Amino acid sequence: MRPSPRRGRAFGVSGESLVAVTDVTKRYARRVAVHRLSLRLWAGEVVGLVGSNGSGKTTTLRILAGILKPDEGHGQVLGFDLVNEAAQIRERAGYMSQALSLYADLSVFENLRFRAQIYGLSSPRAAAEAAIINFELAEFARIAAGRLSGGWARRLQLAAVLIHSPRLVFLDEPTAGLDAVARHDVWRRIGSLAAAGAGVIVSTHDLAEAERCSYAVLL
Repeated sequence: MRPSPRRGRAFGVSGESLVAVTDVTKRYARRVAVHRLSLRLWAGEVVGLVGSNGSGKTTTLRILAGILKPDEGHGQVLGFDLVNEAAQIRERAGYMSQALSLYADLSVFENLRFRAQIYGLSSPRAAAEAAIINFELAEFARIAAGRLSGGWARRLQLAAVLIHSPRLVFLDEPTAGLDAVARHDVWRRIGSLAAAGAGVIVSTHDLAEAERCSYAVLL
């Protein structure tokens, strides 16, 4: 793993460290998925994890999001210990998997309201309604998520990930399978998150997309 020089679009940095990890390693039996990864992310930055399939991008995101426990390494995410305070990281970060993680039989509104309830928001209905407006999902609000096209389903998934206004967001191949218009919308929203002071780590195998990041980490 090595960071590439800063290229392309750079976002402002507030000076607050959101991720600071060192020598993170994860093994599956004899296979090493992530080897001694060290990474620092500041508020307002977008970091691209760039690599081919199987290079450890998803495993890295899941470790940093508090979903997987590393076998070795240490550090902090959002001020919490990477190893011992993973639950607190999960509660505060936003994580979007490459596979759609929606309830197909629930409507767009019901998916968002449920996610708001899970995060303990004081008014889940109001949060869901605000997300529907923000992500331009009003015409689909009562439609089952399973009936949405790929681009609209991805938009709903991103809305669900961001419904609790996380200051740190992990996105795993967020534009996979999307057309050019939908891809542009995803990156526009990523830019808006960074401009508002959030930190974003996004995995991609597309070097053109990596150009949009503050810097890229090559796995």
